Amino acid sequence: MNPFRPGWPIRRRLLWIRLKAGLRARLIKGMTLIFRLRAAHRCLPLLPAILLRLPSAWRGPDYNACRQNLELFGLEPRACQLLACRYSAIQLQCAIYQALYPRNNPERLRAWIRAVTWHDPEQHWSRTRVRSTIIVLAHTGEYWMAVACMIERCPAPKRFIIPIWNFNDPLTRRSLQSLEAFGHAVDILDSNDPKTALAIARALKRGDQVLIFADLPVSFAGARSGEPADGRLFGRAAQFVKGPMFLAAKMKCDVLLAGHRARLGGCGELHVIQWIGRAAASDMRAQWARAMESFIVEAPEHWFYLSRLEAFYQRQKTSGEKASGLPGLLQRRGIG
Repeated sequence: MNPFRPGWPIRRRLLWIRLKAGLRARLIKGMTLIFRLRAAHRCLPLLPAILLRLPSAWRGPDYNACRQNLELFGLEPRACQLLACRYSAIQLQCAIYQALYPRNNPERLRAWIRAVTWHDPEQHWSRTRVRSTIIVLAHTGEYWMAVACMIERCPAPKRFIIPIWNFNDPLTRRSLQSLEAFGHAVDILDSNDPKTALAIARALKRGDQVLIFADLPVSFAGARSGEPADGRLFGRAAQFVKGPMFLAAKMKCDVLLAGHRARLGGCGELHVIQWIGRAAASDMRAQWARAMESFIVEAPEHWFYLSRLEAFYQRQKTSGEKASGLPGLLQRRGIG
């Protein structure tokens, strides 16, 4: 095959990307077997220092993007390098722990969840029992453990509605469905499905508990997560998904904001960050953005989107703006 013919470099690049993904999957699978031994977990706290001694190309696929984005936080170059290495170590641990998650053993699953340290100094969690509340989570640490902690901590049987962006990932869905072992019903929805918002509204009217991730860029990995809403993130104009705070305001619900922080070699911590009272959607969104930003700035290496920060700053058109850009004949026919 002639390597200089048109289109070959692109195919070669795609092949390399697939090869790296396959090698990473095999590496994780192999490491999972090692980390079935508890003694192996003691090595994880040492991983950032080890990565820091390696060439930058060996420090993880997202290392360079993380290091560059951490510079926006006003950190020293050495601190950026160390936190970027910690990000790589945390993501590796997340992948290993997700494979080790005891989905088919309720007793071990409960023990794993209860090993997570719970931080709720202002006792906001108890308010969810008496007020209609949407639990909003951040993509920090082992974020699926935040979902598990919330469901396991609920005493009475309840139906939980959880919209997720990676709906087609069977591992994520099996992990969430395994939480039904605690006596609850868990309905998983596709956050990219236009019918999801209506399903959530109906669930709230029934008294079901909704858990949702709100720190989503409007467009990510070729998929659109929802309608854009303007806001600010780390001192710059940004866009977030409109849905969560809009739904909370529309349905007159309070919001409980929470997030997980990983601990290398351990089960981590669950932080109840803030209670946001029902108000206008713009006010609730502003409160949420400030609280989430403060939580992330304290430990940015735990935020999944640290390496993808630019996605929040890329302005996306609303559905109305897209429709207004179509020729008049197409609009009259309802196309788009």
